Order: sequence, then structure tokens, then C-alpha cells
Amino acid sequence: MKLLHIADLHIGKRVNEFNVIDDQKYILEQILRITDEEKPDSVLIAGDVYDKSQPSAEAV
Repeated sequence: MKLLHIADLHIGKRVNEFNVIDDQKYILEQILRITDEEKPDSVLIAGDVYDKSQPSAEAV
């Protein structure tokens, strides 16, 4: 069984008041690329997907 494990994405997080959503979009694209290439049987997402309990519309 092949498993892809990712964790603590914290989508929507601001770093020192800088919006890093473009960097996060890039990382998500890379995760999709790896998933397409490796074809895991399952993807496990642990930890926080969003940085806040009510993420911004941009983060969603």
C-alpha cells in the first residue's frame, strides 16, 4: 500500500503580516503533481488544513 502523508498546511496563514497564499497555492499544485505521479492508494492529511477556524474566502 502506498500512502502520501501531508500535515499542517495552515492555508491562509499570514507570516509577519505578509500574505503567502501564492506560495501555498504553489505547494498545493506540487502536492497534486506528486499525487498524479506517485498514484498513492490513500492520502492522509493530518493537522490543520486552514490556519483559522473560519478561513478567508481567498484561502478557501
